[in-house]
Amino acid sequence: MKSEDHELYVIPPNFIEGGTLLGGAFKVRNVIEAGILGAVTGLPILNLSLSLTTRIILLCVTALPLALLALIGINGSSLSDFFLLCLSFLRNRRVLGKKAEGGGKRGKNKLLPSWARDRGGQEKGQSLSKSRNRLSIDLKGHRIDRFKTFLADEAGAPLNPLAQYIPIEKVENGILYTRDHRYVKLVEVVPVNFLLRSAREQRNIIYSFISYLKISPVKLQFKVLSKRADINRHLDSVRKEFQAETDPRCRALQEDYLKLIQRLGSREAITRRFFLIFEYEPLPGARRGSEESEAIASLQTAARTAANYLRQCGNEVLLPEEEDQATAEILYHIFCRAESSVRPFAEKAEEVLARYLAAGRSVEHIPSNEFYAPGEIDFTHSRYLRVDGLYCAWLLVPSGGYKTQVPAGWLSLLVNAGDGIDLDMFLTRQPKDRMVRKLGQQLRINRSRIKETSDTNTDFDDLDGAIRSGYFLKDGLSNNEDFYFLNLLVTVTAATLDDLEWKIAELKKLMISRDLDVQTCSFCQEQAFLSAMPLASLERRLYERSRRNVLTLGAASCYPFTSYEMCDDNGILLGVNKHNNSLIVVDIFDSQVYKNANIAILGTSGAGKTFTLQLMALRMRRRGIQVFIIAPLKGHEFHRACANIGGEFISISPASRSCINIMEIRKADKSVDDLLDGPGAEKSLLAAKIQQLHVFFSLLIPDMNHEERQLLDDAMIRTYARKGITHANETLEDPEHPGRYREMPILGDLHQVLLESPETRRLANILNRLVNGSARSFNQQTNVSLDNKYTVLDISELTGDLLTAGMFVALDYVWDKAKENRTAEKAIFIDECWQLIGAKSNRLAAEFVLEIFKIIRGYGGSAICATQDINDFFALEDGKFGKGIINNAKTKIVLNLEDEEAQRVQSILRLSEAEVMEITHFERGNALISTNNNNIAVEIKCSQLEKELITTDRRELQALLAVGSHPERRPRCENP
Repeated sequence: MKSEDHELYVIPPNFIEGGTLLGGAFKVRNVIEAGILGAVTGLPILNLSLSLTTRIILLCVTALPLALLALIGINGSSLSDFFLLCLSFLRNRRVLGKKAEGGGKRGKNKLLPSWARDRGGQEKGQSLSKSRNRLSIDLKGHRIDRFKTFLADEAGAPLNPLAQYIPIEKVENGILYTRDHRYVKLVEVVPVNFLLRSAREQRNIIYSFISYLKISPVKLQFKVLSKRADINRHLDSVRKEFQAETDPRCRALQEDYLKLIQRLGSREAITRRFFLIFEYEPLPGARRGSEESEAIASLQTAARTAANYLRQCGNEVLLPEEEDQATAEILYHIFCRAESSVRPFAEKAEEVLARYLAAGRSVEHIPSNEFYAPGEIDFTHSRYLRVDGLYCAWLLVPSGGYKTQVPAGWLSLLVNAGDGIDLDMFLTRQPKDRMVRKLGQQLRINRSRIKETSDTNTDFDDLDGAIRSGYFLKDGLSNNEDFYFLNLLVTVTAATLDDLEWKIAELKKLMISRDLDVQTCSFCQEQAFLSAMPLASLERRLYERSRRNVLTLGAASCYPFTSYEMCDDNGILLGVNKHNNSLIVVDIFDSQVYKNANIAILGTSGAGKTFTLQLMALRMRRRGIQVFIIAPLKGHEFHRACANIGGEFISISPASRSCINIMEIRKADKSVDDLLDGPGAEKSLLAAKIQQLHVFFSLLIPDMNHEERQLLDDAMIRTYARKGITHANETLEDPEHPGRYREMPILGDLHQVLLESPETRRLANILNRLVNGSARSFNQQTNVSLDNKYTVLDISELTGDLLTAGMFVALDYVWDKAKENRTAEKAIFIDECWQLIGAKSNRLAAEFVLEIFKIIRGYGGSAICATQDINDFFALEDGKFGKGIINNAKTKIVLNLEDEEAQRVQSILRLSEAEVMEITHFERGNALISTNNNNIAVEIKCSQLEKELITTDRRELQALLAVGSHPERRPRCENP
């Protein structure tokens, strides 16, 4: 297999076990029931005094269909099992919670059905020990450090009857104590973007996952929770920024952004959380009295081991300090889906405490289940449940519903199925010695059977498949693989019954399209509800119906942590993840998540680079981040947005009155540095400025030799000396205006010094263009300011060598400003960065840009560059500077590229073939975001106001022009 090919993994059919007849086609129980049912209905018909033809017809319409039904069974169960299940459902139909208290349906309020009792015969609602729950919450002055677990003989019934229904005794040390005396650990896992990785990377992840499976606990449950994204914290952050904003134009932009977030959050935004659940398996001969302490130590060790091994896959296991509170909050999101989407856990806890105080009950006797128990569960329907008004149904993949060959991460089909579709995967490792013996015994039986079977019989294929599966399993076990039983349980939730049925139908279609099968859990929805709890326990009937034998490789192919999300509460919205519909909200200044805040935007002409760059700039300005934009080409595209949010638009050109004096030594505010670090070593500001001037003149005079460079250096020192400025920083102070610097020399002053010596006359003649020629606007003192929060420096009217030089002047000015306060966030946007590091530039200028990308993080800033000429971006010195910028930009945004450019980017960013294919077919407004070793395909989203401010599309500009004074006619569009 070639290295770029994706591997296929085998999930063999279940080998036929004992207790089957007719070549394994039917279970013994089904055959016996069919015989009994056929005899009971057929013998009376045969004894009727009717003609033989009539009796045969009656047998065909009565006994034969019943016998066939008994042979086949219903939903994978025998006929008797199904009827017992129906009877159990009818006996346990009830409503728990508010309706039951007020005389609900059928007047039943039994907490648990008979099949849910523990081994001792007591109902689980009464089998509680006198231990304490260490759930710590601070609620309106009432500090609760330890809640006593509910005791019927001490505190009476809980205020919420469903607190008794949930089979959890307590939460302590981050461990769930179940009422059937088990210890379960629940940890959250951060996923990776598995699907967009190369075949080699996927293979590495799978084999790292295999390493974990080999040492993991015997029973594992992987839970994927999918629901509408909770954007409340991000909205709170936006509202705080809105209150702090004083500019009315920026407030309008913030209001528009707030509406966009709310609209996307209510319609498109989906988030997924991944959990790993495992239980404590006591060692043989363990002492009974020390079981709890051993379980705590064992589960804590298992959690740390899982974190270490899954880190090799790229995953992070979250191990919070307040484990009990974090676990209770997770349970709240699992059990109270409807309530948790509108009310955070802290408010729920406050409400529980308030109810107990109002009822005159002691808070020392609040059961932990009160904090995450739902308010009502309706068990009166056979096809679904209602939990707090939310419709829930469960489906399972039957034993024969799997594909034999699957790719790595194939469960992403269910993980990314959509809002309200959860997945529970159960893996149970079996003892290898016992399975080897069982396989050998069954293989001998099947081989003897197949000898007696003709290859034209229907039984032959089943037996042949069973034998092949058996040999495959046996070979795998002899090659150090382990034997597992795999079960998949799918939860579907919806706000209405029609929506629930539509989701179930669409899910079945999706599964069939991938050659998979799924069955509803009719009449056993309650069993499925309890099985889907994060307790690593699958009900026996569901386990038998859905178990599929797999080896370690097949189990590892089910790697579930495949849906990566990027959502930072204090960030800026970029768009929506195309693969799982999660919001992409990025806070590039969060140093705990991103090593640096730099971004490189790559794309072909017309792909939307300028749009994306301006969209990010506007949203950073909305957050109060100081934004500087250097626009070397098409600067007019930035003017509309700048003018409409109160920004400063500075045009630098021969015809402009604005000027930045390149020779100015600017007074920097070092007060923050002095407070943080104390007075530092004094460095010559003149020497630093002359070093920057050498870069400027090397751009202006590319063929300057070493002798001329030395003469220029001497001329600059003499020019500053004539203004009274030397290498001593004290000489910068203006004696007539304390606290201010002296008047700085301009290019004309340097020109006069250069004319004085014949050796520098050539330099003076070249400089004359900026002093007395067409570009003499450069020969004046600085008359612009960078104090505005949104500043655009337009140098697009400069051409030829002046464009590169002018771009450097603007960047040098902005860089001095950005270094002033390293505690303040600021962003420098460099559009068409290839102008400074491309083939037309030189080494000194490219090194200056690269230096900014390397050290701006130390000043609390972000450097963001955009380029459309990929080849020129990597042209100078064999791409040294382009690669350096890419390597120092933690986040890369790749828009549509041509094939040749995509191949170049692929080798640098190590993209997979699938990602390259996607990039070359991107429509405008789509991008690939690469950060933290994850690549995410994103659909960029903007509001209507943002679109009107920054669009560059000709047709959209014509539409804006036509609208004029009729805003109600504006076309509504979200996509750029």
